[in-house]
Amino acid sequence: MDTNNIITNLPIHKAALKDDWKSVAQIFENEPELMTKPINYLGETPLMIAVGTNNSHNFVKQLVERIIALGATDRLFLKSSGGDNPLHRAAIIGNTVDARLLVEQNREMTQVQNDSGYTPLVLAAWHGNKKLLRYLLRVTRELLSEEEGSRSLFTGVAGGDLVNLTIQAGFLDIALELIKLHPDIVLEEDGASRTALEVLGRNPKFFFNGNTLGICSRLIYILMPMNKWSQEETRDNIFPKVYKMFANGFWGVLRYLAPWLKDIHDIKVNDYLAKLLTKHICTRVIAKVDHDLTWKILGSATSASVQHGTPEVIRECISAYPDIIWYKDKGFHLSLEAIAQRQEQVYNVIWHSSINNVSQAYMIDLEEKENSLHKAAKLAPPHRLNIVTGAALQMQRELQWFKEVENIVEPSFKEALNKNKKTPKVVFIEEHKELLDEAQQWMKDTASSCTVVAALIITMAFAGAFTLPGGNEEDGKPLFLNKATFMIFIISDAIALFSSTASVLMFLGILTARFAHEDFLYNLPKRMTIGLVSFFLSLVATMIAFSATLVLVLEHKVSWIVAPLVVVTCIPVGVFAWLQFPLLIELVYSTYGPSIFRQKKD
Repeated sequence: MDTNNIITNLPIHKAALKDDWKSVAQIFENEPELMTKPINYLGETPLMIAVGTNNSHNFVKQLVERIIALGATDRLFLKSSGGDNPLHRAAIIGNTVDARLLVEQNREMTQVQNDSGYTPLVLAAWHGNKKLLRYLLRVTRELLSEEEGSRSLFTGVAGGDLVNLTIQAGFLDIALELIKLHPDIVLEEDGASRTALEVLGRNPKFFFNGNTLGICSRLIYILMPMNKWSQEETRDNIFPKVYKMFANGFWGVLRYLAPWLKDIHDIKVNDYLAKLLTKHICTRVIAKVDHDLTWKILGSATSASVQHGTPEVIRECISAYPDIIWYKDKGFHLSLEAIAQRQEQVYNVIWHSSINNVSQAYMIDLEEKENSLHKAAKLAPPHRLNIVTGAALQMQRELQWFKEVENIVEPSFKEALNKNKKTPKVVFIEEHKELLDEAQQWMKDTASSCTVVAALIITMAFAGAFTLPGGNEEDGKPLFLNKATFMIFIISDAIALFSSTASVLMFLGILTARFAHEDFLYNLPKRMTIGLVSFFLSLVATMIAFSATLVLVLEHKVSWIVAPLVVVTCIPVGVFAWLQFPLLIELVYSTYGPSIFRQKKD
């Protein structure tokens, strides 16, 4: 291509970008060859440039009509130097309007690959263009017979790429439609040698457990309805119709008022579709009655699910084929990997799904000569270690794992040596040396900071008990002794003194502790919990006592002082709760709440 023509053809290039057909209509009338000639550095025709804007729809329409009128329909789909034709470009950017126009001229182009081997179908899925993907699938189904379609676009790497990219884009409903039309597509591998089930295992975000929801969000998730009835089921059944109208109307209004509700609804829908998709795939794999195929597909999926934390896929795989629990590949063992990756939900699935769970506990990594307890003794991967706040709670979680596995292995495993001649206990101490130092420093810093503030509260509360508001009468009795507000003051002051003293004692107990590994399991978290609760109580009591004092002193002069004081008092209490309550709740839940390991079968 003559690069000088790039400058000459700049008006055409700019017109295509701006959807300005009028400015170039005469140029094309005089030089019709320019309509199908590369005009920019990438070797793109005016049509490809206009399609790529996803905005110059009139320009594209006029240009296509003019090219067809000249009898040059075969030049509509010229490739750029990058190997894409205009339909590939439309698929990449999601230009459904122009894609429809192009497909109407030549439906066969939906099957044409670019120089990288990707069809418009695959490109639309890859770039997350759902509307265009659905349209191209419909056109392809109408164009190809089932036999032809199965032989071309829906088998081999092309089929694997299509279904896997559709799942990765989150189009689970389209993936279900695709699998129903072409069931064997789930057996195909994509260019990275991954199957559809493995892709699901790598994406926990599609399942409920892969999303972090608060207590309120979980409650809304449970209450929020989700329409599961198909059109066929609702055609002759009035109840689903009424329910759908009411549910869609009520929750539709709520989602409009609070857009975050839509995110919760999407999570619920995705969870339902992902589980349904997983079940369909497992059923299809088992139906092939091919052990090697089953072992390969379900095994690779369980391996990916353990690493990414997708217990739903593992549960369905074990339900479909219980022996998959013994899958091994390149050092992978399901139970050992679940412990090493700190995936407690996967660990629970194994123990609740297998009658051979005891045998699972006795599995050994022969290459490293490590048993389950050695795996639990190693430091958790960073992405799993950071799911809890603070080094102290991270150390506690590591100890919980070690103690849990220690309870299920046989006694000889506790003193077994790995290939480096180290017992699990030695491995735990060495692996967690830095974390122990961080946890110790975190505990000391927190305790020191809180001790200073608690000591100040003690001083104020002690002084307040001897400098009563209003002073004393001649016989020494407080002047406001008979007032209810005074009783509020004196009780609050006493609570502030006692609770702040208790918190100081707890924090001093932390500062003088030995900080051994085992102390982070229960002893130190218990002291920190009591200290923080006492500290919060003393702060609340101090604010109440101070407010009561102001009311006693000013109530005769400023009668409306009570309401503003209540509001002002809530500010520091609220700030403390906002900053420290999440830590306190996590500390209490981790120490005294239910175990992350569900009760094992008897």
